[in-house]
Amino acid sequence: MANINLLPWREEAREKQKRDYIGILALVFLGSAILVYVALSLLEIMTDEQRDRNAYLQSEIQQLETQIAEIKKITERKKDIERRTEIILNLQQSRNLPTHVLDELVRVVPPGIYLSSLEKKGSLLLIEGRSESNNNVANMMRKVKASEWLTDPNMQSIVTQDDELRQLQRFSLRVSIKGAIAEEPAKQAKGASK
Repeated sequence: MANINLLPWREEAREKQKRDYIGILALVFLGSAILVYVALSLLEIMTDEQRDRNAYLQSEIQQLETQIAEIKKITERKKDIERRTEIILNLQQSRNLPTHVLDELVRVVPPGIYLSSLEKKGSLLLIEGRSESNNNVANMMRKVKASEWLTDPNMQSIVTQDDELRQLQRFSLRVSIKGAIAEEPAKQAKGASK
């Protein structure tokens, strides 16, 4: 048998394995680098898209905030208009109130009572006059309680006074008017129209 030397062949095989290993290692490194580059590029693209979305959302939020501010102004105007409308309706309803009150006074004042002054303060009517007797004033107060337009009679004072011909009693009576609006809304309406 002939002697065959296998050492150079083994050495060549080892060299080939080393070169293959280094080539595979270089390919893995190159593939990893490409993969990292693609991943970073993809992340950059996604980040840019998210920034664009955020900018779009910010602009939409600003538009909504301006719309909300306009809605608040419109709501305030609406409340002001509703308040003014309510005041106007109350004034419209109480437009004929003085006529009704004077007509009712004619009905509730019994014979023997002479009115000297009437003064209206808001929903109160201050009546001053003279009476021939306390019964006449009491009858008047009862009629006021039963009245459609007047209520809550409150005697302020009654003073006996001697005249030359007869004895008269001076009285002061405070009466509430039903359906009368207070002076405050009327003042607010004047202030709102300025």
